[in-house]
Amino acid sequence: MRTPQISPRQHEILLKTLEMYISTGTPVSSAALSEVVDASSSTIRAELAELERMGLLTHPHTSAGRIPTDAGYRYYVDALMRERREEPSSLEIPEVYGNVDELLREVSEGMSEVTRLLAVVAGPAAFGDAIARVDYLPLGEGEVLLALSMESGAAASARVRLPACVGEDELREMLHSLNAWISGRPLGIDLELATAARKVLSEHNPQVVDAVLGAVEAVGRSAERGVFIQGMSALLARLDDLDPESLSAIMEIFERRRWLLRLMSDALERSAVSNTGVIVSIGAENVFYHLSGASLVAAAYNRRERPLGVVGLIGPKRMDYDAAISIVRDAAETLTQRLTSGF
Repeated sequence: MRTPQISPRQHEILLKTLEMYISTGTPVSSAALSEVVDASSSTIRAELAELERMGLLTHPHTSAGRIPTDAGYRYYVDALMRERREEPSSLEIPEVYGNVDELLREVSEGMSEVTRLLAVVAGPAAFGDAIARVDYLPLGEGEVLLALSMESGAAASARVRLPACVGEDELREMLHSLNAWISGRPLGIDLELATAARKVLSEHNPQVVDAVLGAVEAVGRSAERGVFIQGMSALLARLDDLDPESLSAIMEIFERRRWLLRLMSDALERSAVSNTGVIVSIGAENVFYHLSGASLVAAAYNRRERPLGVVGLIGPKRMDYDAAISIVRDAAETLTQRLTSGF
């Protein structure tokens, strides 16, 4: 969306209008603005009319004050992004975790608690975490424990019963071939292990290949992995700020995993190429047009300069963007630091 060219006074009036509307939820009058802007009511009325002509403000009915349009929100958010203020973070995350999933869950809980918005943290597994290697541990009686190590630092395991005729040397050779091919490839349905990996391992015992790849595929299909959502009750408490259609759309998206992943995947891609790292989708800018009454603030987090996942806040367009942008940025930076250092 192209940023309109407005005068410094119009800039001040527009930002004050946004701040007051976000704070109160009521249309902003010229009389209210005259208390915070150094200009007469008549001058402010003229500037409000011009801002409305530009499509940045509108009014519910003739006698009401002004409220922002999507374009007005966009101007306001862009101004906040340009005027980044370094402030102490209000996001508190414990220093010690058992694994990556615990870390992501804690971050989602912290984001929602501070902002009272819907917080979503999508981990590497949500988008197909890359596999580093596959190892095994003999359990006895024909069973082994397969251990999958991911490039994100996460790990998963599965028990496998091998055919009686298979020896440990044969299993070791097959895993050596598998690791040489699979390292760095995403875990999940896009890997298509049933075809590509079996072709690579065609010289090995097909019973061993089937048993091992079946376990790896099962890990990739494990339900609801890597997506942590907190704050639905907080969002439902703000029904007055969301039109019924937008609320219904949000509820449906979080009931449909594929839609949720599309929303967060789009945010991950846009954040990865953004100059600021934080992206904000307002109203009709969202991937799903049903979310016209909502906004998404999101940022990717990285490990060794490679995007791994994304953190986001979803709420009404009349949200505290300054706080949301700050919290999302802090969460992404914290995850990047923890994952890079191995937390």
